[in-house]
Amino acid sequence: VIASAAKIRADAGGRRILLGVDRLDYTKGIPRRLTSIERLLTRYPSLRDEVRYIQVAVPSRGEVDSYQRFRRSVEEAVGRINGTCGTLRSTPVHYIHQSVSMAELVALYLAADVMLVTPLRDGMNLVAKEFLASRVDEDGVLVLSEFAGAAAELGEAIVVNPYDVEAVSHAMERALSMPAGERSARIRPMRR
Repeated sequence: VIASAAKIRADAGGRRILLGVDRLDYTKGIPRRLTSIERLLTRYPSLRDEVRYIQVAVPSRGEVDSYQRFRRSVEEAVGRINGTCGTLRSTPVHYIHQSVSMAELVALYLAADVMLVTPLRDGMNLVAKEFLASRVDEDGVLVLSEFAGAAAELGEAIVVNPYDVEAVSHAMERALSMPAGERSARIRPMRR
């Protein structure tokens, strides 16, 4: 897992990694998160070569027409963002529409600088807790929806309203620019 995380970091070529891991489901807020990524890259064009957003979208209800349309709309958004914000050096959004093993998932958690957990409505949301448990280095920033049950326990996260794409975009920028000492001070109590 450690070697896989190092390879993900190396493949990013020094770019900071933002990560989203969700079922491909309406409640998870993926389209709004992508809009927030697009706003971030539009507002700060210099970040286009400095960040990589990896979105793992685990297939869900693929036989249902409405979910097929939802998948197409997400994939079109990814294409639009990569088309308008991509550079000669960088494709900003890496979209993975498949299940990943637990080892691959933990490697992604370890490699990420910022974890984005921004569902529109959710129960506890174990992805946020898995990210924190994986961060044995006590580094990384969690951006968490106020509508995830985990937000009641994880007050040191950057808590956002996922319906406010501007605020989520600003939270991403804040997370990317957060000093190492503050990152550690926030993640330690959440890991406990």
